[in-house]
Amino acid sequence: MSEQSLPAELFRRTISFAPDETDRSGRVRPDAVFTRMQDLAGEHYDSLDLGRDAAVKRGLFWAVTRTEAFLPALIPAQTELFLDTWIGRTAHGLFWRHYRLLSPDGACLFRAVSVWVLMDLEQRILSRDWSWAARPGLKLEGSLPETVRGVPFPKGLPFIGRRVVAPEETDVNGHLNNALYLPWAAEGLPAGYEERRRPARIRIEYRKELPLGQETELFSRMEGDTLFLLGAVGDTHCFELRIDYDPI
Repeated sequence: MSEQSLPAELFRRTISFAPDETDRSGRVRPDAVFTRMQDLAGEHYDSLDLGRDAAVKRGLFWAVTRTEAFLPALIPAQTELFLDTWIGRTAHGLFWRHYRLLSPDGACLFRAVSVWVLMDLEQRILSRDWSWAARPGLKLEGSLPETVRGVPFPKGLPFIGRRVVAPEETDVNGHLNNALYLPWAAEGLPAGYEERRRPARIRIEYRKELPLGQETELFSRMEGDTLFLLGAVGDTHCFELRIDYDPI
Protein backbone atom coordinates (compact mmCIF):
# COMPACT_ATOMS: atom_id res chain seq x y z
CA MET A 1 0.00 0.00 0.00
CA SER A 2 1.59 3.26 -1.12
CA GLU A 3 1.49 6.46 0.92
CA GLN A 4 -0.88 7.94 -1.67
CA SER A 5 -3.39 5.09 -1.23
CA LEU A 6 -3.48 5.10 2.58
CA PRO A 7 -6.97 5.64 4.05
CA ALA A 8 -7.36 9.09 5.60
CA GLU A 9 -8.35 7.45 8.91
CA LEU A 10 -5.04 5.58 9.16
CA PHE A 11 -2.30 7.30 11.17
CA ARG A 12 1.27 6.37 10.16
CA ARG A 13 4.76 7.13 11.39
CA THR A 14 8.12 5.91 10.09
CA ILE A 15 10.15 4.52 12.98
CA SER A 16 13.25 2.50 13.75
CA PHE A 17 14.23 0.69 16.93
CA ALA A 18 17.49 1.65 18.60
CA PRO A 19 20.01 -0.82 20.10
CA ASP A 20 18.79 -0.04 23.62
CA GLU A 21 15.36 -1.39 22.59
CA THR A 22 16.77 -4.86 21.92
CA ASP A 23 17.54 -7.88 24.10
CA ARG A 24 20.91 -9.55 24.62
CA SER A 25 20.52 -11.34 21.28
CA GLY A 26 19.93 -8.08 19.41
CA ARG A 27 16.20 -8.70 18.86
CA VAL A 28 13.66 -5.92 19.37
CA ARG A 29 11.93 -6.44 22.73
CA PRO A 30 8.12 -6.72 22.78
CA ASP A 31 7.87 -4.01 25.46
CA ALA A 32 9.68 -1.63 23.08
CA VAL A 33 7.04 -2.32 20.43
CA PHE A 34 4.24 -1.82 22.97
CA THR A 35 5.80 1.49 24.07
CA ARG A 36 5.97 2.78 20.50
CA MET A 37 2.43 1.54 19.92
CA GLN A 38 0.91 3.42 22.87
CA ASP A 39 2.93 6.57 22.06
CA LEU A 40 1.52 6.52 18.53
CA ALA A 41 -2.01 6.08 19.86
CA GLY A 42 -1.56 9.15 22.05
CA GLU A 43 -0.24 11.14 19.10
CA HIS A 44 -3.20 10.06 16.98
CA TYR A 45 -5.71 11.01 19.68
CA ASP A 46 -4.00 14.42 20.00
CA SER A 47 -4.33 14.97 16.25
CA LEU A 48 -8.08 14.38 16.58
CA ASP A 49 -8.38 16.70 19.62
CA LEU A 50 -9.21 13.64 21.72
CA GLY A 51 -5.91 13.31 23.57
CA ARG A 52 -4.85 13.65 27.17
CA ASP A 53 -5.45 17.41 27.38
CA ALA A 54 -8.98 17.09 25.99
CA ALA A 55 -9.77 14.28 28.41
CA VAL A 56 -8.32 16.08 31.45
CA LYS A 57 -10.48 19.13 30.72
CA ARG A 58 -13.47 16.84 31.26
CA GLY A 59 -11.96 15.28 34.41
CA LEU A 60 -11.04 12.07 32.57
CA PHE A 61 -8.06 10.08 31.38
CA TRP A 62 -7.57 7.41 28.74
CA ALA A 63 -6.70 3.88 29.88
CA VAL A 64 -6.17 0.54 28.16
CA THR A 65 -8.10 -2.46 29.47
CA ARG A 66 -6.91 -5.15 27.04
CA THR A 67 -4.27 -5.69 24.38
CA GLU A 68 -3.88 -8.65 22.05
CA ALA A 69 -0.87 -8.82 19.73
CA PHE A 70 0.51 -11.20 17.11
CA LEU A 71 4.20 -11.20 16.21
CA PRO A 72 4.60 -13.37 13.09
CA ALA A 73 8.26 -12.48 12.57
CA LEU A 74 11.34 -11.16 14.32
CA ILE A 75 11.47 -7.35 14.20
CA PRO A 76 14.75 -5.88 12.96
CA ALA A 77 16.49 -3.07 14.82
CA GLN A 78 17.95 0.03 13.19
CA THR A 79 15.74 -0.44 10.12
CA GLU A 80 13.08 1.99 8.92
CA LEU A 81 9.61 0.52 9.48
CA PHE A 82 6.04 1.78 9.18
CA LEU A 83 3.95 1.84 12.35
CA ASP A 84 0.22 2.36 11.73
CA THR A 85 -2.75 2.85 14.02
CA TRP A 86 -6.44 3.43 13.41
CA ILE A 87 -9.69 3.54 15.34
CA GLY A 88 -11.97 0.52 15.20
CA ARG A 89 -15.48 0.30 16.54
CA THR A 90 -16.85 2.05 19.63
CA ALA A 91 -19.53 0.44 21.77
CA HIS A 92 -20.83 1.18 25.27
CA GLY A 93 -17.76 3.20 26.22
CA LEU A 94 -15.26 0.70 24.79
CA PHE A 95 -12.93 2.05 22.10
CA TRP A 96 -11.13 -0.51 19.93
CA ARG A 97 -7.86 0.61 18.38
CA HIS A 98 -5.74 -1.32 15.89
CA TYR A 99 -2.00 -1.32 15.14
CA ARG A 100 0.37 -2.87 12.64
CA LEU A 101 4.09 -2.71 11.95
CA LEU A 102 5.19 -3.09 8.35
CA SER A 103 8.56 -3.60 6.72
CA PRO A 104 9.46 -1.40 3.72
CA ASP A 105 8.34 -4.20 1.38
CA GLY A 106 4.92 -4.38 3.05
CA ALA A 107 5.42 -7.51 5.18
CA CYS A 108 3.49 -7.38 8.46
CA LEU A 109 5.83 -7.87 11.44
CA PHE A 110 3.35 -7.08 14.19
CA ARG A 111 -0.39 -6.69 14.52
CA ALA A 112 -2.40 -5.72 17.60
CA VAL A 113 -5.73 -4.52 18.90
CA SER A 114 -6.39 -2.74 22.20
CA VAL A 115 -9.51 -1.74 24.06
CA TRP A 116 -9.40 1.79 25.49
CA VAL A 117 -11.78 3.40 27.98
CA LEU A 118 -12.24 6.80 29.59
CA MET A 119 -11.76 6.85 33.37
CA ASP A 120 -12.75 9.45 35.97
CA LEU A 121 -9.59 11.19 37.19
CA GLU A 122 -10.72 11.53 40.81
CA GLN A 123 -12.79 8.39 41.36
CA ARG A 124 -10.60 6.15 39.14
CA ILE A 125 -13.68 4.41 37.76
CA LEU A 126 -15.15 4.05 34.27
CA SER A 127 -16.83 7.22 33.09
CA ARG A 128 -20.18 7.43 31.35
CA ASP A 129 -19.00 10.61 29.63
CA TRP A 130 -17.56 8.98 26.53
CA SER A 131 -19.80 9.77 23.55
CA TRP A 132 -17.88 13.01 22.80
CA ALA A 133 -14.83 10.89 21.91
CA ALA A 134 -16.56 8.49 19.50
CA ARG A 135 -15.38 8.62 15.90
CA PRO A 136 -16.22 6.45 12.86
CA GLY A 137 -14.07 3.34 12.77
CA LEU A 138 -11.97 2.01 9.93
CA LYS A 139 -12.13 -1.61 8.79
CA LEU A 140 -8.99 -3.04 7.23
CA GLU A 141 -8.48 -6.57 5.94
CA GLY A 142 -6.41 -8.67 8.33
CA SER A 143 -7.33 -6.69 11.45
CA LEU A 144 -7.63 -8.66 14.66
CA PRO A 145 -11.17 -9.35 15.95
CA GLU A 146 -12.85 -6.64 18.01
CA THR A 147 -14.09 -8.87 20.78
CA VAL A 148 -15.16 -8.55 24.40
CA ARG A 149 -14.09 -12.09 25.30
CA GLY A 150 -11.47 -12.51 27.99
CA VAL A 151 -8.04 -14.10 27.77
CA PRO A 152 -8.06 -17.93 28.21
CA PHE A 153 -6.42 -18.25 31.60
CA PRO A 154 -5.90 -21.13 34.06
CA LYS A 155 -6.75 -21.12 37.75
CA GLY A 156 -4.52 -22.03 40.64
CA LEU A 157 -1.23 -20.50 39.48
CA PRO A 158 1.55 -20.84 42.08
CA PHE A 159 2.76 -17.78 43.99
CA ILE A 160 6.21 -16.65 42.84
CA GLY A 161 6.82 -13.43 44.77
CA ARG A 162 5.96 -9.77 45.15
CA ARG A 163 6.77 -6.70 43.12
CA VAL A 164 6.44 -2.98 43.91
CA VAL A 165 5.75 -0.43 41.16
CA ALA A 166 8.84 1.80 40.94
CA PRO A 167 8.88 5.50 39.89
CA GLU A 168 10.64 4.72 36.59
CA GLU A 169 7.88 2.23 35.72
CA THR A 170 4.97 4.69 35.88
CA ASP A 171 3.34 6.66 33.10
CA VAL A 172 1.68 10.09 33.01
CA ASN A 173 -1.38 8.66 34.77
CA GLY A 174 0.75 7.62 37.75
CA HIS A 175 0.35 3.86 37.31
CA LEU A 176 2.42 1.02 35.90
CA ASN A 177 3.11 1.66 32.21
CA ASN A 178 1.13 -0.75 30.02
CA ALA A 179 4.26 -1.88 28.19
CA LEU A 180 6.20 -2.73 31.37
CA TYR A 181 4.03 -5.65 32.37
CA LEU A 182 6.03 -7.57 29.76
CA PRO A 183 9.44 -7.27 31.48
CA TRP A 184 7.76 -8.43 34.70
CA ALA A 185 6.67 -11.57 32.86
CA ALA A 186 10.05 -12.14 31.22
CA GLU A 187 11.73 -12.29 34.63
CA GLY A 188 9.91 -15.58 35.26
CA LEU A 189 11.25 -17.37 32.17
CA PRO A 190 13.76 -20.22 32.53
CA ALA A 191 17.39 -19.25 31.99
CA GLY A 192 18.26 -19.07 28.29
CA TYR A 193 14.66 -19.57 27.19
CA GLU A 194 14.44 -16.37 25.15
CA GLU A 195 17.52 -17.36 23.18
CA ARG A 196 15.57 -20.34 21.80
CA ARG A 197 12.04 -18.94 21.64
CA ARG A 198 10.37 -15.70 20.65
CA PRO A 199 6.99 -14.24 21.69
CA ALA A 200 4.44 -15.05 18.98
CA ARG A 201 1.20 -14.00 20.67
CA ILE A 202 0.67 -11.71 23.66
CA ARG A 203 -2.59 -11.13 25.49
CA ILE A 204 -2.98 -8.85 28.50
CA GLU A 205 -6.04 -7.98 30.55
CA TYR A 206 -5.54 -4.79 32.59
CA ARG A 207 -8.22 -5.19 35.25
CA LYS A 208 -7.16 -2.65 37.88
CA GLU A 209 -4.43 -0.03 37.70
CA LEU A 210 -1.24 -0.47 39.71
CA PRO A 211 -0.20 2.95 41.10
CA LEU A 212 3.28 4.02 42.16
CA GLY A 213 4.42 2.12 45.24
CA GLN A 214 1.73 -0.56 44.97
CA GLU A 215 2.92 -3.98 46.09
CA THR A 216 1.56 -6.75 43.90
CA GLU A 217 1.52 -10.49 44.50
CA LEU A 218 2.61 -12.42 41.41
CA PHE A 219 1.45 -15.89 40.37
CA SER A 220 2.95 -17.63 37.35
CA ARG A 221 3.42 -20.92 35.52
CA MET A 222 4.81 -22.19 32.23
CA GLU A 223 2.63 -24.68 30.34
CA GLY A 224 4.63 -25.94 27.39
CA ASP A 225 5.60 -22.81 25.48
CA THR A 226 2.97 -20.61 27.13
CA LEU A 227 3.73 -18.31 30.05
CA PHE A 228 0.96 -17.18 32.38
CA LEU A 229 1.39 -14.32 34.85
CA LEU A 230 -1.27 -12.98 37.20
CA GLY A 231 -0.92 -9.95 39.45
CA ALA A 232 -3.17 -9.51 42.47
CA VAL A 233 -3.66 -7.14 45.38
CA GLY A 234 -5.46 -9.09 48.07
CA ASP A 235 -8.38 -10.88 46.41
CA THR A 236 -8.43 -8.49 43.44
CA HIS A 237 -6.91 -9.65 40.16
CA CYS A 238 -5.18 -6.58 38.74
CA PHE A 239 -3.88 -8.09 35.51
CA GLU A 240 -3.66 -11.36 33.61
CA LEU A 241 -0.92 -11.82 31.01
CA ARG A 242 -0.41 -14.72 28.61
CA ILE A 243 2.50 -15.07 26.18
CA ASP A 244 2.72 -17.91 23.65
CA TYR A 245 6.23 -18.57 22.32
CA ASP A 246 7.42 -20.08 19.04
CA PRO A 247 10.85 -21.57 18.23
CA ILE A 248 13.32 -19.19 16.61
